Amino acid sequence: MNISRRILPVTAALALTMGGLVPAQAQVQLPPQVQELSSQLPAGSSQIELPAQAYDLAKQFNIQLPPFIKQPAPEVAHQLVSATNAHLRKQGHVEDGNARNIAQEWADHGAAGTLTFHGNAGDGRTHLNEGSGNVYRLSIQEAQDRLNWLNRDVPVTPGPSKHFGVATSFDGSNVYVAEYFFN
Repeated sequence: MNISRRILPVTAALALTMGGLVPAQAQVQLPPQVQELSSQLPAGSSQIELPAQAYDLAKQFNIQLPPFIKQPAPEVAHQLVSATNAHLRKQGHVEDGNARNIAQEWADHGAAGTLTFHGNAGDGRTHLNEGSGNVYRLSIQEAQDRLNWLNRDVPVTPGPSKHFGVATSFDGSNVYVAEYFFN
């Protein structure tokens, strides 16, 4: 059974068990099964993301998630992906699942602190022979401002079509938006 299929039941059981038995201020010792999950993360990944329901349960029962579980991204991060995709499609580009996976890798690297940023822009470090793009480090307010800018109704001049991917990651305070374009 893969790790993501195991995480939800374990987290849900943990939330239900600890929520009913332990006062909110008490220190919770994670069961061995949850502690073992951190050693089973995919190679190159330092954190895993849970389904939204697991975050809701953890919040409802005041359970602090272990550090190998990603903080839930704010809604603006999800909206930013949709708006950026729409904007790039309007320019004539084509969404590509492989490019999206690379963009996700880059966004995750940004959130993990392994990229160098000049101002709020950085470059990914992988798949550079296949394409290019940027990673943007945005506060939640800057992400909202960028979303508002993307949602303006203005004419767009189509350019040469490229296959692209957009993804975000969140480190608890900043949203990292990665755009990747195949050559």
